[in-house]
Amino acid sequence: MADEQPLYHPRQLFDGMLKNQYHQNADIYFEELAGKANVDKNMNALHVKQYNAAMEEVEAARKKLGKAKAGKGWTIAGMIIAFVAMIVCIVIGVLNSSIWWMILIGVALGILGGFFIFLLATSVKKAMAIAKQELAEKEAKAQKILGDCYADMATLNAMLDDNMAAEVMEKTTPIIDLDRSFSPERLCYLMERFGMNEETDPNTSVLGVVSGHIQGNPFILEKVFRHEVKDKVYEGSLTITWTTTHHDSKGNTYTETHTQTLHAETTHPAPFYWDETRLIYGSEAAPHLHFSRRPSGMSGKSDKDNEKFVRERVKELDKLEEKAVKAGRTFTKLGNDEFEAFFGADDRDNEVEYRLLFTALAQRNILDLIKKPEPYGDDWIMVKDGMLTSVASKHSQTFDYQMPIDYFKDYDFVAAKKRFVAYCDDYIRGLFFDLAPIISIPMYQIHKPRDYIYGGQYRANMTSFEHEALINRMDARLFRPDKADESLPLLLKEMNAKKIGDNDEVAVHVLSYKTTPRVDYVSKMGGDGRFHDVPVHWTQYDEVSCNRNVGLMDSKQSRPTFTNSSLENLKKYLNDAGIHFERGLFSFFLGDEKAHLSSSVANNIQGVFNKKTGE
Repeated sequence: MADEQPLYHPRQLFDGMLKNQYHQNADIYFEELAGKANVDKNMNALHVKQYNAAMEEVEAARKKLGKAKAGKGWTIAGMIIAFVAMIVCIVIGVLNSSIWWMILIGVALGILGGFFIFLLATSVKKAMAIAKQELAEKEAKAQKILGDCYADMATLNAMLDDNMAAEVMEKTTPIIDLDRSFSPERLCYLMERFGMNEETDPNTSVLGVVSGHIQGNPFILEKVFRHEVKDKVYEGSLTITWTTTHHDSKGNTYTETHTQTLHAETTHPAPFYWDETRLIYGSEAAPHLHFSRRPSGMSGKSDKDNEKFVRERVKELDKLEEKAVKAGRTFTKLGNDEFEAFFGADDRDNEVEYRLLFTALAQRNILDLIKKPEPYGDDWIMVKDGMLTSVASKHSQTFDYQMPIDYFKDYDFVAAKKRFVAYCDDYIRGLFFDLAPIISIPMYQIHKPRDYIYGGQYRANMTSFEHEALINRMDARLFRPDKADESLPLLLKEMNAKKIGDNDEVAVHVLSYKTTPRVDYVSKMGGDGRFHDVPVHWTQYDEVSCNRNVGLMDSKQSRPTFTNSSLENLKKYLNDAGIHFERGLFSFFLGDEKAHLSSSVANNIQGVFNKKTGE
C-alpha cells in the first residue's frame, strides 16, 4: 500500500503498483462489506443458479406459447380463407348453372371452415390455455427464486453507501485525500487563498462535484451543465419534376421527364446544451505564472512521426522566440525540445516560474503521460491561471463520478461485486489521470500552502456547488415549468440561499422552453425555369421559467442509517416524492417561490437527525 509520500513518478507508480492495488482493494472492500452484511455467498450462488435455470424454463415456455399463438393464427387464417372461398364458389355456382358443382365445393369449404372453428374452440384453445398457464407458473417460480436471491443480498444492498469508490482510492493512496462532500470550508479556502470563483453564470448549473486535497493543496472535480442560445441552421428539400419536348433529326417528337431536388436553409435561434467536467487544483507554487496547453494528438505515434512533429514544432518555437524578443517579451525555449513540442505551453508569461515548475523530472513525467496511449493518452487540456490549475480530459466528460447507488444493487453477489470493482477501476483510473498532469509536477506536491483558518462566515451551511448538484438529481417533474417541452433538459440555477438553523433554503430559477413546430417556405429557382417554395421545417423556442424553493441539509449520516432510521420520521414533515439523499447530504422539495421552510419544520428535521446521531 502506498503511504502518504508524494507521487513523484505517477505514471510508473500507477502501471507498476497502484493499478493492481486499487483493483485488489476494491475487491477486498466489497468482500469486507459482504462479511459485515453476513451474506451467505454459497446460498446466493445456489439461488442464482436455480434462478438462471428457472429463466431458461420461462424462455422455453414463452417459445411454446409463441408456437401456440402461431398455430391459432394459422387456424384463424385457414378459417377465413375457407369461408371466403366458400362464398366465392357458391356465388359462381349459383350465377352459372353450367358449373353447378362449384356449389358442392363451396359446401365442402364451409365444412372445412366449420372444422377450423371447432379446432379454435377445442384443441387450439386448450393448447393456448395450457401454454399460458405453464408460462405463468414458470414465471411465478422464477420470481419466487429471484425473491430468494434478493433476500440473500438484502442486507448488503442496504449497506451500500455513497463515496465507496472514493474510500477505496483513499485507502490505497492516502496522499489523495477525498472529501465526503464539498464543504464551505474547502470552498472558502479555494476562493480566499487561491482566487477560485463560484459558478454564478445564470446559464450554468453544477451537476456534480468531488473535492479533496493533496498535501494540503485543495482540488475539486466539477461537472457543469451549460446552456447557450444561438442560431441553428435548418434544412429542407423539395423534389420537382417537369417534361421537355424534343425533336430528333427525322422530325419525330418525344418528351423527356426531368427530376431535381431543391435544397433550402433557414436560420432561427435555438438552445444548445452541453456538459463540461474539469479538475481545479489550488497551489501557491509559481503564483504569477499563466499558460495553457491542448492535446498534441501524438499519443502512440511512431518514433519517426514524433521526430517529424518535434522538428516542425521547434521551427515554430524559434519563430515565436524571435517575435518575443522584437516585441520586448520573454519567451525562451527549454533545453528539452521534445517536451516543448509535446506540451506546447506557448503562451506562458513567466519564464522563471515556468522553469521552477517544470523541472527535468516534471518534464519526463509529463512526456510519459503524453506519449503513451494507455489508458487515455494525451486527451487533456491544462490551464494555469496564477494559483489555480485546471485540467479537462476527454475521458472524464462522459463518466459519472457520483453514480446513483441503485447501480450497485443486484440479486447476484458475483455480478454485484464485478460491477462494483469495475466501477471503482474506472472511477479511480479516471480521477487519477485527471490528477496525473498535476502530480507529475513535484513542486505541486512539495509546496504546501500556508495555514488557513476558516472564519465560518459562509452564507449557507452547504456550498452552492452541492446545492445545485443535489437539486439536479431530484425528480425533474417537481421543477418543470408549465408548457415546457419534456424532451428538453431543465437549467436549474441557484438564485440565493439562506440558513435556517442547520438547514438551507435555496431559491432555484428553472429555465426551459416551449416548442412550436414551424415551416418556412424559401423560394428557389428550379431547372424548369420557375421558382418553387421549398418547405423548411423548424422549431420555435419560447422561454418558459419558474421559481422553486428547496430545502437542503448536511445530515452527516451514512446512507444505511438515513434509510433505516431517519427516512420514515422525515416523511411526517416532508413530501416523500421530493426527498433525495446522497453522500450524507439531504435535499427536499418545498414548492414554488411562496413555499418556505418554517423554523418549526427545520427544527423537527434537525431533531430527527440529532436523535439518530446522538448529537
